[in-house]
Amino acid sequence: MKILITGGSGFLGQALAAELHRQGHSLIIRSRDSKKQAKRHADTPAEWVGSYVDIKSPIDAVVNLAGANLFSRPWTEQRKQSLWKSRINLTNDLVKWLAAQKQPPRVFLSGSAVGYYGNQGEQILNEENAAGTDWAAHMVANWEDASKPAAHSMRTVQLRTGLVLGRGGLLKPLLPAFKAGLGGSLADGQFWYSWIHVQDWVNAVIFLLNCSDCQGPYNLTAPDPVRYKQLAETLGSTLHRPVWLTPPRWALKLVLGERAELMLGSTRALPERLQHAGFQWRYPTVREALEAV
Repeated sequence: MKILITGGSGFLGQALAAELHRQGHSLIIRSRDSKKQAKRHADTPAEWVGSYVDIKSPIDAVVNLAGANLFSRPWTEQRKQSLWKSRINLTNDLVKWLAAQKQPPRVFLSGSAVGYYGNQGEQILNEENAAGTDWAAHMVANWEDASKPAAHSMRTVQLRTGLVLGRGGLLKPLLPAFKAGLGGSLADGQFWYSWIHVQDWVNAVIFLLNCSDCQGPYNLTAPDPVRYKQLAETLGSTLHRPVWLTPPRWALKLVLGERAELMLGSTRALPERLQHAGFQWRYPTVREALEAV
């Protein structure tokens, strides 16, 4: 297949592109800094473009992963607008471009996140649950809504991604501290994290690309969500390091501001639709995933 990836220079985009290339697919990756990124990621052959008008031939599938990093900067009103535009506005533009194609792709997979559900405490969540009410959940719900018009002309899937474990993503800021013996829980550590190993995430995306009956939202998580305290203790055990620091909730809110709600929010999301579709996880438990990383 000829596959267009937006956000293809990021942690998930590069992992997906590498596997798709290995399987023999032809890739087009859209990036604002297309020339720079093409040199930076020369080990994954692809056609890098800076604009949709640079795409001259029909494509078979689209994976839309674009979106600014949620944690890299404080959530000022200006930053919130940037986060919103990088997801909703870009998806709106992409869907309009797809609708204008004489030969539209067969399938459109669009980014989303389990942040869609917001902080739901102990409640077990599946794809039927409603969106949360906090700002991040509202943004993710609008992100999904922006992709839905594409369903009039192609199979459309929303990828509700959990916290991804790999050499990037959630572990990138955690590993240095844990390796130095400075790892710990957060607040009481009893909130739920819905996670997935990066290879399982890649495999799930490719599974959904090829699953002709799959459409609508899918939770891209492992079938075994864990409390953050268990995640921290398992990471410490895997690295043979102590886990003892426990910054209180108020300190995290002081340092991170509104972003702390994402770190401390409890989301116990299960991948029911992936399971029913027959997907198999390589790393179904958090210990297996962390040992693999």
